[in-house]
Amino acid sequence: MRRLFVPLILIGLLAAPDGSAQATNGGFDSTYVMDLTHQVTGRLYFNNKFNALDLDDRKLGSHIEYRPNTNVNFGVGISYRSLTLNIGLGVPALNRDDSLRGRTSYLDAQANVFGRRFAINLFAQLYRGYYINELSYPAFPRDPRYEQIREEQLLRPDMRQRNLGATVLHIVNNQRFSYRAAFNQDAWQRRSAGSWLVGGNFVYQGARADRSGIPEALDSLWREPLRFRRIDQIEVGPMGGYAHTFVLKERFYLSFSAGLGIGLVRSKAFVQDEDEYVRQIYWSPNFRTQGRLAFGYNTMKSGLGISYTNEQSQTVLESDAIYAWSVGTFRLFYVLRFDKRIKPVDDALRRIGRG
Repeated sequence: MRRLFVPLILIGLLAAPDGSAQATNGGFDSTYVMDLTHQVTGRLYFNNKFNALDLDDRKLGSHIEYRPNTNVNFGVGISYRSLTLNIGLGVPALNRDDSLRGRTSYLDAQANVFGRRFAINLFAQLYRGYYINELSYPAFPRDPRYEQIREEQLLRPDMRQRNLGATVLHIVNNQRFSYRAAFNQDAWQRRSAGSWLVGGNFVYQGARADRSGIPEALDSLWREPLRFRRIDQIEVGPMGGYAHTFVLKERFYLSFSAGLGIGLVRSKAFVQDEDEYVRQIYWSPNFRTQGRLAFGYNTMKSGLGISYTNEQSQTVLESDAIYAWSVGTFRLFYVLRFDKRIKPVDDALRRIGRG
């Protein structure tokens, strides 16, 4: 299905406050954070989800980046207690570049679950159809081989990617700092505060195509580990970081966070060896980075802002031969809050001991 966008319904029961916490502002220090999950939060937003594949041979000085041609979506959403529902559709006027970047079909479910104690990034992605977004190598672009690349291999409709994983970070200073205030808009950060983050990740990632990801005319400019037509990776490791929200006059905020993980990856790749592809197994160190940024205006009744999230994984398949991929979301949003109760949701959470 061309450029499929599936509505994401996320019920983050682990993030929901229990009855006693609800009576005490969701467990937050009210001089720093106001919990607003008991209100109905409605939102309008423009959203763009993205990912990228990078093949970087630093020894030979060659780099190539592939991206899918994704949609800018307009959406509506609602949050109440532990339930968030967002529904988005592509905007035709903003998505008219198929002739330049080709067509991409995809299912992309990225979710950032922000509880009081934990920040969880979940992603499940299926993409087909990429284009070369960046290309550099010795003698580029004067090398006549570049013209051949432009004419024959700029678009890769055969390239596919699958990502499935989670990153979990514990918010140490969870009584005075709230991720939800900046990124889910169902809390209000009233004073500046920050927190250390401690956690880890577990991820599966796979990419495959009918031929090598390196254009045939240039395959000698990337070493063997990067000349694969298929790769499957399992990654696990610890992460840590820091997050902080600066607040001006209780209304304006700038929130950022940065995380770093060092782990181990097992990669099974089918790499090009003369006229055939042979299976290779690599055990490699992995470096994962996570960044989040948001700024805007917030009150008890409304909010306006911009948020950006990005998570990148880098695997050193061989010395200076790096395979990297990333996922991310950019969002422009406006929210309104209503002091209303949704009795069926309250009753359901009460029955399972979460209300």
